[in-house]
This record gives sequence, structure tokens and C-alpha cells, in this order.
Amino acid sequence: MRLLKPHLDIGLFTNQIAQQRSFWSDTVGLRLDHELDFGNGTVQHRYDAHGSVVKVNHYPTPLPGQPPTGYVGLTIAGPDARRYEGRHPDGDAVRVVPSGTDGVVGIGITVRTPDTARLMRFYTEAMAFDRVAEDVARCGDTLLFVTPGPGGRPCNDFVGLAFRYLTVQIDDADLAMQEIVARGGSVARDPVTFGTVARYGFVADPDGNWIEISARGSLGGHVPPVDR
Repeated sequence: MRLLKPHLDIGLFTNQIAQQRSFWSDTVGLRLDHELDFGNGTVQHRYDAHGSVVKVNHYPTPLPGQPPTGYVGLTIAGPDARRYEGRHPDGDAVRVVPSGTDGVVGIGITVRTPDTARLMRFYTEAMAFDRVAEDVARCGDTLLFVTPGPGGRPCNDFVGLAFRYLTVQIDDADLAMQEIVARGGSVARDPVTFGTVARYGFVADPDGNWIEISARGSLGGHVPPVDR
């Protein structure tokens, strides 16, 4: 895919925004870049993780009771990282390590699945990520660690508690999604335009984990004036 930035982002939803803000700012040491108000009560708090974004979405009402995703862990690496290993307030594993630990130079995402071979085929073929080891894929400088265990399940929405989706920033969301489908992927939600900010849609991996395909205007992505 034609990446507009060489990093994946990861998004979570929470009802505990004060605890989450304290965790990412004070415990992990990330910088809050800005907040994005979606106009429906949901506010996204965007934390910079060496070019990747940890998207902490504050949901104003109780979250839907969706099953957990397979996205179960986040590793953040940096040259001056202060070591940490624990969990964010809604339960997913988070660790902070020196740059180069397990090959991570920005972020690494752990996705758990009952069929590692099937999931690796999806990410290296349909998503066109690079295979760097038997169960490790790479998009830009972000590593995806595919590990055995209980995975995600198909669901009709990506809104739910804790880590829910990844984001790939590309130049044309519609074209990228068409290409992913042609390579064996499936659409979870058709692309829409969000003001002048982005054009984005979602695909799902074989376990039902959602991946946002985003063309963000500030990065040079194609954002049409109206939905088409």
C-alpha cells in the first residue's frame, strides 16, 4: 500500500478518560498531541508514540458489550524510554522498552489468534505488510506480533472496551480498500468523509479485528469534499 506515514496507529475506547489520560501521560510518558471532537459526544485524545498515535476515544455513555478483540498488547520503544510493564486502566497489556527491544523501534502490537498461519497470510497478503519472521509482520516501522491464543470475533461495530482497531494511513482510502478486497480482504465499513480531516473506512481480518484505512488530509491524503 502507498503509506503516508511509516507507522501504524492503535485505537481504544474508554469510559474512564481521567484514568486513561493519567496513564498515558504520567505512567507511560507520552505527549498528548491534540484532541479530536467527533461531534457525537466522543472525543479522541491523540498521544504521540514516536510517530504512531495511541487514539484514546472517550465514549460518553456505557460502551456496547462487544467481545474482546485480538489486539491484546502494545509495546512502545524509544531511545530514552523509561521501562514499564503493566496494563492500561481498561486492561490491555502495555510495556515501555528501550529502542530495539524485540526489534521494536517505535511501537509493536500483539494480536492473539487461534490460527497464526491464517492471520499471517491475511496481513502479509491482503494487507501487503512485510513478513519479518514466521509470526511477525511489519508495516512501515511498526511490528505486528501474531501469537497463539483466544482471538477476536466478528462483530458489527468497532466500538467497545479497550483496544479495538489499528489505523493505516494511506493516500486514497477507496482505492486501498478495493485493493485489499481484491487480495482477499473483506470490508467491515464502507469509506466515509469526515469534514476536511480524513476519508476513512474499515476492513476486518479473518478473526474479526477491525483495521481503519485512512487518508488523512493533513498527511496529504485524498479527502473529497462530500461522500461519493
